Amino acid sequence: MKPFSIWNNNVISIDLGSYETKAVQGSRRRNEIKINKAFSFDTPKDAYMNGYIRNQHALIDAIKDALNRNSIKSGICCLSIKSTAIITREIAFPVLESKEIEGLLKYQLPEHLPMDYSKYIIQHKIIDKFIDIDKEKLNVLVVAIPKDMVDMHYDLVRELGLKPSILDYQPNCVWKFFKFIKTINESFEPSQTTIAAIDLGYDSTNVTIINKGVIQTTRTIDMGGITLDNNTTSLIAVTKDELLPLKSDIEDVSLVDDRFSDYNRYINIIKTSIESIISKIDRIFKFYLSKDINNEIGKLVLYGGLSNIKGVDKLFFNYFGIPTIVLNSVDEISFSSDLNKYINCIGTLMRDDEV
Repeated sequence: MKPFSIWNNNVISIDLGSYETKAVQGSRRRNEIKINKAFSFDTPKDAYMNGYIRNQHALIDAIKDALNRNSIKSGICCLSIKSTAIITREIAFPVLESKEIEGLLKYQLPEHLPMDYSKYIIQHKIIDKFIDIDKEKLNVLVVAIPKDMVDMHYDLVRELGLKPSILDYQPNCVWKFFKFIKTINESFEPSQTTIAAIDLGYDSTNVTIINKGVIQTTRTIDMGGITLDNNTTSLIAVTKDELLPLKSDIEDVSLVDDRFSDYNRYINIIKTSIESIISKIDRIFKFYLSKDINNEIGKLVLYGGLSNIKGVDKLFFNYFGIPTIVLNSVDEISFSSDLNKYINCIGTLMRDDEV
């Protein structure tokens, strides 16, 4: 899907999720983000899982209904996706032009990604330069997306009556978002340090490490909100419909009272489940820190559904000892809805050559 001139008020950006689908209508040009509409709706059960469309008919009906309710009948459409089936690697190359790297990739990829390349679309992004034994090299982020995943998303947009234009990988959306903004929560400047942006989603968790505006590494973990829900329903006699209000009633998930009660038992399940996700994130951090003695992580920025659980930032800080915040606002975007929820949609509106 090719880039286009994004300065158009009729651009719809959709972030498909297994639990919830988010969408914004807006535009991006240079230093201005304009959001006209933002809305979300529950994704039909089992219609979309881990980046794959499992029930196109149900998903199309749900999206069309949401578009009609928001008076959107046509327009250019961007999608953002993530999946554990999408493979990412950071690979060192000699200093070459981007087109030369593309040609060299097919020869070097078998060393790093043992797979059937005919079934994948390969994209790359030059991250930065570094010195290796007195030679300058490029650090290149390579992303391999299954072709059938790309095809089904393209077909989905066409069936919606919209014009498919961009299919973006969510960590790339996040990188563009954090590169564009100057201040988070009225105080923190992400361009001044290395941040780990952590998307605590429903069926997976995505970790994107950005060093002063330059993306360093990204990984997707196959655990998320569904892990908490499954652990809870298997240990406590509650239905899935009762889980959301239970999460909303949590006062501080980082604090567990030893006294026996249904509430304390529930808190312990949630805390333990989140800590299992954190332990997997820890492996990603250790991998990144081990790559270079100068690598460090100065701040954790949480967003996505699980970041709304009270005290989750304390849980991360207690584990890593790294200052942690939940993203609530940025100075550059005036947004009446929950910004935390729509980061991927907004990031998709941004062009790499404009951030």
